[in-house]
Amino acid sequence: MKLDIIIPCYNAASTLNRAVESSLQQAELHQLWLVDDASTDDTWAHIQAWQARYPSRIQACRLPDNGGVARARNWGALQSQAKIIAFLDADDAYQAHALQAALYCFEQLDYLGLIRLRLQAVGLDSRYANHPNIAQAWHSLQMTVGGNTVFRRAFFLACGGFPQDALFRELGGEDGTLGIATTQSSVVGTLFADSEPAVLHYCRAGMHAERLLDAYLFQQHDSRVTPENYAQAQTVTSQIHQQLQQLRPILNQAQNGSMPLTVSRAE
Repeated sequence: MKLDIIIPCYNAASTLNRAVESSLQQAELHQLWLVDDASTDDTWAHIQAWQARYPSRIQACRLPDNGGVARARNWGALQSQAKIIAFLDADDAYQAHALQAALYCFEQLDYLGLIRLRLQAVGLDSRYANHPNIAQAWHSLQMTVGGNTVFRRAFFLACGGFPQDALFRELGGEDGTLGIATTQSSVVGTLFADSEPAVLHYCRAGMHAERLLDAYLFQQHDSRVTPENYAQAQTVTSQIHQQLQQLRPILNQAQNGSMPLTVSRAE
C-alpha cells in the first residue's frame, strides 16, 4: 500500500525545499501534491522546478486566489486518488521512515480513520520548553494540528475535510475543530512514543502553536477570539460529529443491495 502526501503552500519559498525533500525520501510515497494557495513570493516557481525534476511523483496545483490552508488541503485531497493521504505543512519536515508505522497500522487495523504522528519541536522558545507542564500542552497540540495527520481518504472526505468557514479563515483553528470532532466520533491512532520517527515542527515567533501553548501554559488567550467565536467553532465540531454519526446506521446494515419500499398515504 502506498499513500499520497499533500502540502499546502503559501509564501513558502524559504522552507518548501526542506519539506519536499523529506517527503520524497518516504518509501511509502506514491504522489506528492504541492498546492500553491496563490502565493506572492517565488513558491510557485519552486513547485514548478520540483515537478519538472520528478514529473511522475509530484503533482503541482495552483489555486487562482488565496483561500486559506483548509481549502488548499482539501483541494489536494480531492485531486488525490490514494486510499491513504498525509498532510504536511510547508515549513515542517518528516524524519526518515516517519510514515512507515502509520501505513502498517492502517493495514492491520481497519477501524482506524486517522493516525497522528509524533510532533517534535525544533527551536522551541525556552519559556515553553522549560515549563513544567510542556508535556501535557504538547500532547494537546499533537492532537489538534493538521501537519501530523495521516487519514484514510474516505474517512477524511466523510468528515467534509478541514472546515472552511470564514471564522477559521480569519482566526485559524480549523485543524483543531476537525481534530476534536474525529476524537469524538472515532478511534484516532497516535504514534507519539519517543522511539517513533516524527514530524519536525520548526518553531518561529508568531507561529500558530504559540496560541495554544500560551493558553495552556500561561492562560494567555488570543484577544481576537471572542466567546461567540468559540461557540461557532464548537457548532462546527458538532456538525462534523453529527454527519459522521449519520453514516453509522447506513454503513452498519448487515443487508446490502436494493430493498423495495411501500409507502401508504392517507386519502
